[in-house]
Amino acid sequence: ILLPLRVFLLRGNHESKYCTSVYGFEKEVMAKYGDQGKHVFRKCLGCFEGLPLASIIAGCVYTSHGGLFRSIGFASSKRAKSKKGRKVVSNINLKSLTLGSLEELSRARRTVLDPPWEGLNLIPGDVLWSDPSMNPGLSPNKERGIGLLWGPDCTEQFLKKNSLK
Repeated sequence: ILLPLRVFLLRGNHESKYCTSVYGFEKEVMAKYGDQGKHVFRKCLGCFEGLPLASIIAGCVYTSHGGLFRSIGFASSKRAKSKKGRKVVSNINLKSLTLGSLEELSRARRTVLDPPWEGLNLIPGDVLWSDPSMNPGLSPNKERGIGLLWGPDCTEQFLKKNSLK
């Protein structure tokens, strides 16, 4: 309303190489652009990499596709395969899951086509794939195999810690 001539796009979980392949975007681009399809598709992926993971509107409203994220002080352990054949973190020490900070979010490497589900750069996957839960606390999103589930207590803590509404 304040700036009606401006639109700001954020990256969502479908702006990845994996999702564009699985859900038909890549195939659609190839069919539509013929010989130039690969070039156009690579350019689209480059645009997706450049989209912001999250934003703060008017200094007080946090927005992202998925939601909250863990602190990067997190260490993963054993790996397993999810239903889709993707490696997922299992056998996690739940006590090690703590909310990340806006400073950690700003330092996260966002230029990844497919956010990792293990390792030191988990923030992009969390921001894109996490879901709210009615249960308190942070826990692995076992259904998706990437990201977290966060409860109302985490929302309240994140907003208060960052002076957001």
